Amino acid sequence: MSNAVITTYYCTNCIEPTKKECQIKFNYDVDNKDFYINFSNYFNPFDFSKIPNIGKTKRKDLVYGKIFKLKIFIENNILGKYDNILHIDYSDTKFTKSTKELFDKFIDSKKDIIISTEKNCWPYIETVSNWFDTKLENKEFYYINSGAVISKVDTFYKILKKLEDFCLNTNIDFWDDQGVWQYMNILENNLNKDEIMEYFFSTSELNGSYYNIKNKIITTKFGTEPYLIHDNSSFSLNLINKI
Repeated sequence: MSNAVITTYYCTNCIEPTKKECQIKFNYDVDNKDFYINFSNYFNPFDFSKIPNIGKTKRKDLVYGKIFKLKIFIENNILGKYDNILHIDYSDTKFTKSTKELFDKFIDSKKDIIISTEKNCWPYIETVSNWFDTKLENKEFYYINSGAVISKVDTFYKILKKLEDFCLNTNIDFWDDQGVWQYMNILENNLNKDEIMEYFFSTSELNGSYYNIKNKIITTKFGTEPYLIHDNSSFSLNLINKI
C-alpha cells in the first residue's frame, strides 16, 4: 500500500520549507517523495483579509488552512495516488519512532481512520456543551485532537468535505479546525480515537506523571509507546526537543 504524510504550514511572504529541512524537523523515515507540505504564503494567524468565506469561526486561518485548503491539496496531489494518509501539525510535532511502522500498525488495525486525543476538551467543554445544549462529561483523553490523524485517503477526503459543510451551513463559532472536528465526532460518533496513545501523544496540560522517556522513546502511563509527539498548547512538555 502507498502512504503519504502531509503537514499544513502557512505564513505571509515566507519561503516554503525544503524536504531536507522537514526531514530533520519531523524525523520521518518515509521517502521524501511521499512527504507533502500544504503550504501557503498569503495568509497568517493575524491577517485574514485574503481568506474567503469559511463560515463563523475565530481562527479563520486554521479552518481555512487545515480544512478548506487541505481538501483542495488532497484533490490535486493525493487522490488516486495513495491509499493512506497521515496529516500532522507543522510547528509542534515530531516522530519518536518509525513513520513506516506507524503506517504498518494502522494498516494492521483494519480501521478507516484513527485520530489523536488529548487530556481535556478543546474548545473548552463548556463551549462545546453549549453547541449541543447539554452538559458533556469531562473525561481525560476522551475528546479528539486534530493535530494528528491517520486515515484511508478516501475516508479523510470525505470527512474534510463534511467539515466544510458544517463550517458553511451552521451558525456555530467553532473557534478553530479542532472545533469542527470535535463537533462532527460528538454529533456522529464516527471516529476511532487513540485514547491510550498507541499512535500519538498530545502533551497539552500534562506533567511528568503521564510518561517516562528512555533512549528517546516515550512510554505513556498506559504502557504504550506512541510514534508521534505533539507538543500542543505552546510546547507544554517540550518533548520534541528531548527526543
